[in-house]
Amino acid sequence: MEKNSTRYYKIKKILCSIVSTLIFIIVWQLLVYFNIKKPLMFGNLPSPLEVLGSIKAVLHEKVFYQHILYSSLRIFIGCIIALPIAVGFGLLIGLYDFGENFIMPIFDMLRPIPQIAWIPISILIFSSVEGSIVFITFLGAFFPILINTIAGTKSVNKLLLDAAKSMNATKWQLIRYVSFPSIVPNIFTGLTLGIGNSWMSVIAAEMISGKFGIGYFTWTSYTLMQYPETIVGMITIGIIGSICFFLVRILEKIILDWR
Repeated sequence: MEKNSTRYYKIKKILCSIVSTLIFIIVWQLLVYFNIKKPLMFGNLPSPLEVLGSIKAVLHEKVFYQHILYSSLRIFIGCIIALPIAVGFGLLIGLYDFGENFIMPIFDMLRPIPQIAWIPISILIFSSVEGSIVFITFLGAFFPILINTIAGTKSVNKLLLDAAKSMNATKWQLIRYVSFPSIVPNIFTGLTLGIGNSWMSVIAAEMISGKFGIGYFTWTSYTLMQYPETIVGMITIGIIGSICFFLVRILEKIILDWR
């Protein structure tokens, strides 16, 4: 009975997603077809049919897949570097007064700075454009993981800590067997948010200083007035981002199977 209920819920969810997407596309087509200019100039947009034609065209271009590969690698490298560093600092700040009093104020000052504002600095301090773009994706992932790790560390059940201490657990054992397992869900939450931030960051960086990547493809299409391809770039970003979130959720289920 429970399996049938779960299957029904999944089918219902898929059908609702399909219907809502179709409604969105139909409304978009009507706004463009009737050249609606108020309150927004929807008539200036390419229609869904034009975008579909561009999708078919770019899927036969090798360079389009190179753009996807470049952006995906930048996100992957930035997040892989950010994850252990952010978790390490998160544990240090969450567990020790030294970290909270001396390190956290620096991050509090840097965190509100938008990633796009870091682009000029990253170009100055890195010898290559690629390094500067990866640095921007690193920043996008770093702070969400850091903040969620700190929050998870401070919310660890004190009863578990007291129980471990009563068994003469060392500080390292407390971190290894109590604190860290408890904050893993928070780390995955931070990673999910960080990936989203990294995509926003890398697109902006590629638009300004990149030569390859979906951001570069999207901006170049706009400057060349190939507006359907601009929409294709946006759709591609959304699809790849969704795939990234899906993969993180699967990894989370595997690692947190004990829950």
